[in-house]
Amino acid sequence: MAVPETTLAGERVLLRPFRVEDAADIAESCQDPEIPRFTMMPEAMSEAQACEWIERRLAQREQGIFAFAITLPPSDRCIGQIGILLEPQFQRGEAFYWLARGYRGQGITSEALNLITDWAFSEHGMARVHLVTHIDNPGSQRVAERCGFQREGVLRAWQKIKDDQPDVVMWSRLPGD
Repeated sequence: MAVPETTLAGERVLLRPFRVEDAADIAESCQDPEIPRFTMMPEAMSEAQACEWIERRLAQREQGIFAFAITLPPSDRCIGQIGILLEPQFQRGEAFYWLARGYRGQGITSEALNLITDWAFSEHGMARVHLVTHIDNPGSQRVAERCGFQREGVLRAWQKIKDDQPDVVMWSRLPGD
């Protein structure tokens, strides 16, 4: 699998590979309790922890996990993450995302999710992209709906997230959707 060194550009959003310089922005974003509550990001992430997180994310590309910093040009500031785990042997990908509090509700995450989903279909030949949203996260569920993902149902106790194993909603999109 080719490691993307290019960016994905939409009308307003630019997705680019993470850089160590993003650590301060990531640590600041993760002070919002909603991000660690609904994602795998740790609570009260420090800048040093964010640097380690970035290095792990970059190393995971070889395993099919592609994470991008969400930016709004002309600013290059990281305001969130969008990523996807590509599983070519099954022709599917699993998308994941978070956005800093001050940028939510503006269609930014929807544009980023459409960019990465279209990239998975067109560049990697995926037959399906899916994502899961915490059952108590209506904002993330609205993003999935706006991007044409179909609600498949509730997966009970789907996977461990920190000290919890919550129910999640499964969403999927196919190339023709």
